[in-house]
Amino acid sequence: MRAPLALLAALLVAPAAARANPLDMYGFLSRSTAMGGAVTADVGDVSAGYYNPAGLARMHAFRAELGYFWGSPSLATDGRDNGVDSSHGVVGGLAAPGRVFGLPFAFGLAIHVPDDRLSQVRALTQPQPRWELYSVRLQRLYIAASLAISPWRWLRLGAGLVFMASTRGGFDISGRISATQPSNSSLTHGVDADLTAVRYLQAGAQADLPHGVSLGLVFRDEFKLDTQLVANLAGQIVVGGINDPRALAIPGLYALQSHVLSAFQPRQVVAGAVWRIVPSVRVTADLGWVQWSRYENPTAATDVSLQLTIPAGIPGLRQPTVPLPATREAMRFHDTFVPRFGVEWTIPARRHSIAVRAGYAYDPTPVPDQAGLTNFIDSSRHVFSFGAGLTLRRLGAALPGTLSFDVHAAMQVLETRSVVKADPNDAVGSYTASGTVLNVGTTVAVGFE
Repeated sequence: MRAPLALLAALLVAPAAARANPLDMYGFLSRSTAMGGAVTADVGDVSAGYYNPAGLARMHAFRAELGYFWGSPSLATDGRDNGVDSSHGVVGGLAAPGRVFGLPFAFGLAIHVPDDRLSQVRALTQPQPRWELYSVRLQRLYIAASLAISPWRWLRLGAGLVFMASTRGGFDISGRISATQPSNSSLTHGVDADLTAVRYLQAGAQADLPHGVSLGLVFRDEFKLDTQLVANLAGQIVVGGINDPRALAIPGLYALQSHVLSAFQPRQVVAGAVWRIVPSVRVTADLGWVQWSRYENPTAATDVSLQLTIPAGIPGLRQPTVPLPATREAMRFHDTFVPRFGVEWTIPARRHSIAVRAGYAYDPTPVPDQAGLTNFIDSSRHVFSFGAGLTLRRLGAALPGTLSFDVHAAMQVLETRSVVKADPNDAVGSYTASGTVLNVGTTVAVGFE
């Protein structure tokens, strides 16, 4: 009896604040992250599996990369730290180039695996203040498989699928419940759960122009992860001994359906350019459109029904009233445009090289003023990133290719934002939000000729 009811309670209050994936917030692999994520036209390593799958066709040898990152938020309201969870995990992947019908071709795999949990759900009511675009939204497994081809030397095309999982479950309980002796209740139950793969498309292109200029374009489709629960309790409420034929028995049926949007990634289109000023210096720029206007309220939508057959002639005994579902507020998020910039300086050291990188991005908040019931806290953020890399070439017969070590550090600075409630008697009240997020990581890459 206790286990099913505990499961029911947990799922009922589980509107997860998980929005999209950690790569949107922290970047993917050290080189691209250090350049502010402005690599749509320039990416040519394993991180192409996220930034632009067309970039895989730029590689001429098998390459494997493995890294680790740590994102530590320090987010506060009215100067009090809100204890938002850190995000950290293993990132990496591989790229395998070849030729198909004489054309350069490549397959890529990109992964992000949190090192403490594969996903996380946290129960929050609709008015409960929460940092909507941080916290548990970043505890998410990410897997992308991509293909790329270069039909002409100056053009590369790529596409891939990203895999996530949605949850659908239900359980049934039947039997007799003793109102006077609960421990003697006789119940049976069954639980059914299903993890269904959710896939979304990403596709891109890169084109080389004269004078060291390349252009890039990438599309990432929207995806939603749903958590659905169906529960049915059928049986009798017994007043008296559970096996006493003279005891009062009230047949009943309780049914519940719950649906919650547990994760959402907005549709994105990003255009980018790179200018190779000289062979050792490149400057990159991206501009992304993010369709946050389709974001839905993550609060659970529930439908509950209760039917009791109360015997006639029992005064004062009535069927309880089932509470009406709470009204969910419209989110009214708005679309955003995100500019990004990056620079890389490569310093030759005989056959090896050292690279120094920097980047900047401005990510305006999609969250409107929270003057009403909801308290989805967010603010526009400035992202400053830095990094360095060392590439060693031809280290001997065991490794005739390359061995690279890259590091990055990025600081997100959130603008101070004041929230003023329209109702002076609001239970939460007005507040001011601000904070920073530190992101550090490293990547090791091996390339084979």
